[in-house]
Amino acid sequence: MIKKPLSFLGMGLLALSLLTTGAFPVSADQEVVKIGLSAPLTGDWAEYGNDFKRSVTMVFDRANRMGGIHGKQVELVILDSRGDPKESVLIAEKLVADPDVIAEIGDFSSSSCMAAAPIYEKAGMTQLSPTSSHMGFTKKGRNMFRVVATQGYEGPYNARWAVNDLGKKKLATIYINNDWGVDANKYFTQEARKLGAEIVAEEAFVPGEKDFTAILSKVKRLKPDLIYLPTFYADAAAILNQAKRMRFRPVVMANSSLFSQKTIELGGDAVEGVIIPANYFSADPRPAAKEFTREYQALYGAVPNQFAALAYDAANLMVAALHKAGLGDRSRVRAALESLRGFQGATGSISYANSHDPEKELVRITIKNGEWVLYQP
Repeated sequence: MIKKPLSFLGMGLLALSLLTTGAFPVSADQEVVKIGLSAPLTGDWAEYGNDFKRSVTMVFDRANRMGGIHGKQVELVILDSRGDPKESVLIAEKLVADPDVIAEIGDFSSSSCMAAAPIYEKAGMTQLSPTSSHMGFTKKGRNMFRVVATQGYEGPYNARWAVNDLGKKKLATIYINNDWGVDANKYFTQEARKLGAEIVAEEAFVPGEKDFTAILSKVKRLKPDLIYLPTFYADAAAILNQAKRMRFRPVVMANSSLFSQKTIELGGDAVEGVIIPANYFSADPRPAAKEFTREYQALYGAVPNQFAALAYDAANLMVAALHKAGLGDRSRVRAALESLRGFQGATGSISYANSHDPEKELVRITIKNGEWVLYQP
């Protein structure tokens, strides 16, 4: 437990050190255990990656203050994937080549995680992703684990919310054309059709697209009751800002991927009313969630989002596994994670006894008056 939070100046110096050295600072004469962290610290998804870095740093800082793991201090090796699957592969190759790195946390996107997974699997190194929700990720090998709800769970959940709870029967989707986006769109539309909804359009866009005029013009003509938007904050803000300029203000549901303050900062009035599920919300009354919220706010002076919470749980799971497994063999980390039962995290109870895909409880939230708040029907 951190008894005295670092000053904001101290945190700024720490963050600068992490970015420039890529390692958690520990004394040079002390034995260490290395954990890799792969995340997009620059580029369109940088906010997500920095959520990871803040939470994981916080957890391992606390572990070091409490004496480390089996007497060794934790050295966090932080590497910037830039959200690029090719870069994630290079990071994986670097981490597995270092015999002192015992496990890895990351990456953010499913595409990056899945591209790197064969490298970690061949090396027998645990790859624990806070946020890879593509159904195929944990099928890449025995060493892949996730903390987030899968798209196979979230997609149908959102479809039931849209069709059964909101009564929307005429739906359109606009989704990012990568591994995750295709998966997210598929599971939503499959369930929506089973429930009797009509899918009038399924429009994909390539990562990095800036002009959504053609897609929006087509969808606007079709007059859907609701648009489902499986994408991330930069794309969603661009899409909805362009829709606003076209005087097109549909009901919008999206994935938990939009749960970021950046969605509001970039989207402004255009994202007002967007509804999403989340794996965590700051008003969550569960003890583990309240403790995380308090600790994060005390340290960083900001309200955390679900990506910070998922990374926090990943880091705490890793600490628990390493305490149980010891530090001598990478393969023992996997077995230790599988043996954890009912781990109480900020995002709920987590167990890997039956699957590397934990069951999650989702909370419904929306943007109202420029803030994320609990959704009220």
